[in-house]
Formats: sequence, structure tokens, C-alpha cells
Amino acid sequence: MNDIKLKLEPGHVSDTDWMARFGLETIFWNITSACNFRCGVCFSDSGVPAAGELTTGEALEAIRNAAAAGVTDVVISGGEPFARPDLLDLLVSMKELGVTARIATNGTLLDHVLLERLRRETSVKAFQVSLDTLDREVYCDIHGAPATMLEVALDALRAMRELGFHTTVSSRVVPRTLPTLCAILDRALEERWATVTLHLPLHTQRVADAWPQDEDLIVRLEPVFNHFLTLRKHWVIETTIPWARYHPVIRGLSKRIRVAHAGCGACRSRLAIHADGTVTPCICLSDSAAHIGNVRRDDLGAILRTHPLADIYRRPAAHGICADCGNVAHCGAGCRTAAFVLTGRIDGLDGSCPVRQRRQKRGTVAHAEP
Repeated sequence: MNDIKLKLEPGHVSDTDWMARFGLETIFWNITSACNFRCGVCFSDSGVPAAGELTTGEALEAIRNAAAAGVTDVVISGGEPFARPDLLDLLVSMKELGVTARIATNGTLLDHVLLERLRRETSVKAFQVSLDTLDREVYCDIHGAPATMLEVALDALRAMRELGFHTTVSSRVVPRTLPTLCAILDRALEERWATVTLHLPLHTQRVADAWPQDEDLIVRLEPVFNHFLTLRKHWVIETTIPWARYHPVIRGLSKRIRVAHAGCGACRSRLAIHADGTVTPCICLSDSAAHIGNVRRDDLGAILRTHPLADIYRRPAAHGICADCGNVAHCGAGCRTAAFVLTGRIDGLDGSCPVRQRRQKRGTVAHAEP
């Protein structure tokens, strides 16, 4: 995912040499494709359950195998995770194995009773609630859901806060949501949401009304960043965009606030599991070209260590990707999912990279930038 996290309150922040890390720590898991929303932008094309979704027994076995491979944290998404009837049982199993969970949800299938059970019986530590806008009409159109669901999601966020869960709101950056993002930041301050995450959509499934994949959304977001800095609480900005540190807007921000670069852990410290058990490097990329296994038959640790595609993610220059750029050791040759969208190849070039874009304009070699 290409995310920019605007963190209002102190908490966890990752600013390590992510290219140097190797060892399975985290699983991103689209646990079902069922969803009560029909969002115009959706990297999993969710709505109804996928064919061949893991049974409860298979999902429990996958959890045990993930823990045995070293996984300590699972990020659960969908679809809508709470559309899966056995989700609570799976979360209880994770707790028994010492695995923590974070859940990305639209928030509308949650109530205070269920949240209390999650607090008592599971190791869920955080929620990320999809809230692209506070405008009721736009919310309805963007999410493909009744406008009344906006208040349901806001009520769920309040209950999460009351029960002590870390709360993040996530907003997809598309033309209709961009003008409303400052209002979300204001509400975040008022409601004490810890983080507002800005998703820069990757065009792998539904992308209705999104900007082109190589559009410079960071430039478009500059007024939102400036508004964030006016809030009386603004702690840190964290990015998962591999090349973010080289963007001039981000460089400028780093002189005004701490900017952390978590980078992309795909095939370095994390793998993705899809609803039917398929394993890919990135949760946003489900194309058959990215299939590197299935939890029904494959060991996750072995996939990470030995699959040829995993090696492309870890050593892109050795495979000829951005080998002429001095930044490749730090940025990992950009986003492989964006590269796939733009070129049809996982080992293609990420044309959204600002260094590469400047290089193309100048017709020069992309030397390392500080």
C-alpha cells in the first residue's frame, strides 16, 4: 500500500532501514471478499465471498503455520472482515498463539458489545476505519452504501476510543475526497483519533474516478499537509511509499516536522494472504503473475526464503530494476505493484517515482540523491 500517515498522537512509528530487514514478521490477510459496501476504489474487488475461501479449519491451520514461521502480527482486511462469521474464533486463536491483530474495517458491522468482546477475548490492538469523507452524499457515492452508514461508522470509532483501542481513520485520495480531507483532520483532533491515513490508490482492481497511477498526488496533498501542521496536535508523518523521501514536498515537510519512512516490507518482513489462501507479496496485488503460493499447501517461511519473485523484491538491482539509480539500495526500486500497473511486469519500472520522472525530463542518469 502507498500510504501517508498523519499521526496526531504519540505511538508507534517505524523509521528503520526497511531494505535491510529480512524475516517474516507480519501477514496482511484479506480474510474474505464479502462486504456490505461497494466502494468505487477497492484493491480487492470485494462484494461477495470469493470462490474457495478458506474454511474455518483451514484458516485456523494457516494461523498456526504463520505463528510457527515467526509471524507476530496480522493485519486483517477484506472485503469487510466482520462479514466473516467465524472472525472472532480466528482472533481468539491468534491470541492463544501470541499473535496480535490489527483490523481494517468500514466499522458499520460493529457495536459496543462486540467491541467489548474483542477487548476481553482477543489480542486486537488497533482498528483502521475507512472514512473517505465526512460529506454524507460523497460518502454514500464513494462507499456504495447508504449515507446513514456514516454515523454508524463514527459511533463505532467513538466506542473504539472508549475501550482503549488505537484508532486510525483511512481515506482514499481521489478527486471527490481531496477537498474534504482537512475536515477529517479537524474531526480527528476533536474525536481524538490517533492517525489519519491517506491511501494513494493502486490501480489493481476497482479505481472509479481515481487519478492516473502516475499522477503526483503528493503535490495535490500539500495543502492537506499544511493544514495538519496547523493543528494543535500533530506528532509525526510516516510514509510507506518507497520513494517518498526523494519527493520535494516531503523533503520540505521534513524541515518542519519529523517524517518517518517505513517503506515497503513486501517479501522482506511481510507477505499477503488472500481470501482463497493465495499468497502474494502485496495485499493490493492479486493478479496471477504475483501468486507465490497458497497457505493450503505451502510453508510461508519457505516462500519468503526461496521464491524467485521474493528475491526480485529484496534485490531489485540484481534483476536489472533501477540498476542505474543510486537510490535503489534505499528505496527498493519503488513500488512493484505500481510498476505492474504501469508496465504489466512486476520487474518493470515504477514510473510514479519522482526521481525517475525528473530523470526522464532531463534525459540523464538518476544518480543517488541525499
